[in-house]
Amino acid sequence: MSKILQKILIILSIVAVIGGTLTFVMTWKSTGFGPDFLTYWLKSFALCVVCIAPIGGVIAMLINKALTVILPNVSAVKMNIIFGLCMAVVMESIMAMITTINVDGFSDWNHFIYVWVASLLTALPIGIMFSIILSLIIKPRLEIFWTK
Repeated sequence: MSKILQKILIILSIVAVIGGTLTFVMTWKSTGFGPDFLTYWLKSFALCVVCIAPIGGVIAMLINKALTVILPNVSAVKMNIIFGLCMAVVMESIMAMITTINVDGFSDWNHFIYVWVASLLTALPIGIMFSIILSLIIKPRLEIFWTK
């Protein structure tokens, strides 16, 4: 298997696990486990992958550049943790918005904001856990793999 294909498959598997888990929790919070849950979840997951995957790299680059300017003297481990937390909040905010739009639409803005915040706050602890694991364990190993 070529290195490029391996890299693509690694990124897709990370996106699938994180995106699938977080949209699952957000959809559950929005709809419960009713008869339409699976349809809403799969649609939210697909929309998040289509929206998040292309812009995730750009967002990561922007956050990384901003953090290196704002926190130039922070150790690599602390920088990775801060970076992971920032990414979790930004990316999950986008995923919660997409999931809320998919499930509830825009008919009532107050309800939209309520469901969006509830979905975000329900999934945020899981996203923070993912971000710490990614920042401290997976990202350093991937950086070594990317250089090969």
